[in-house]
Amino acid sequence: MKSITITLPEPLDTQIANLAQESGLTLNDFFVEVTKDIVEQDEVRKRFMQRAEIGKDKVDAVLEMLRQE
Repeated sequence: MKSITITLPEPLDTQIANLAQESGLTLNDFFVEVTKDIVEQDEVRKRFMQRAEIGKDKVDAVLEMLRQE
């Protein structure tokens, strides 16, 4: 497992510590969970963009179908 050091401005440091405590997590566990959430959101965004790219050519056809109804 890799260890890193980060520098946080004082108000943010306090806010993060409070959030971690409210969540019942250590600071380390809190950062791990937040990081996993960010990575997951990025993966979802990438899948969405891939699907949007696949379907972009079909938009005109679908709109034409809707106009006919």
